[in-house]
Amino acid sequence: MTSSLDPQRPDSQSSPIEPMDEARRFDLLDQPELWPEDPAVQAELAALLELHLALGSHGPTLAGDLAAPARSRWNGSWTLAAAAVLLVALVPAAFSIQRTQSLREQARDTARLEQLAQKRTQDRAWIAFFRQSTTLLQDFEQNPTLCKKGEEDRRQEREMAMALLEASHQLAAQGAPIKEAEAIRASLHSWLSEVAFEDNCLSVERAQELRQWAAAHNLETQAERMERRLRGDGA
Repeated sequence: MTSSLDPQRPDSQSSPIEPMDEARRFDLLDQPELWPEDPAVQAELAALLELHLALGSHGPTLAGDLAAPARSRWNGSWTLAAAAVLLVALVPAAFSIQRTQSLREQARDTARLEQLAQKRTQDRAWIAFFRQSTTLLQDFEQNPTLCKKGEEDRRQEREMAMALLEASHQLAAQGAPIKEAEAIRASLHSWLSEVAFEDNCLSVERAQELRQWAAAHNLETQAERMERRLRGDGA
């Protein structure tokens, strides 16, 4: 005689996890914040997660093995295992691609910002050179203190010319922001060289020659105009 089943006792032959429930648990593997509060369910999910992580190191081998069995052997557990293998293979790859793209974008942004910062620094150096050259040319037009009769004391102008000459060498090495700036720098460089290598006390005649040279090449106006242009104030 067959005894009746105890309604409080689950059928020992039935699966503890229904197919739909199993699929739902798989969906929740990568969403722990959505796991139910039920400790039993959480334990089952943790076990599945362990399986998922274990498959990570054996995914390629299992993927080959899973291709062999006939379709009739693909029950719910095998389906979950196969899906886990695909997840192990695809999710890290997708994350790696996304991460690589993100790093490339960051590298491009960083390079662009560094180029902009470098350009601003170079532009400021060129602007300072033209501004200070203009000041020197204006100072050279003024009547200085005399060293003695017939000689002009140009010590300060000579020191400034030496500093600007060094700056001119550096600007030539780094390159001009625009072609015209380099041409004007070269003209100023020649005049600065003459002033820098003179004595502190110039004869009135030699000082006049240097002023005429600057005027003939329109150095003051050219330097002033290039400074405004590089600052963005127009030509």
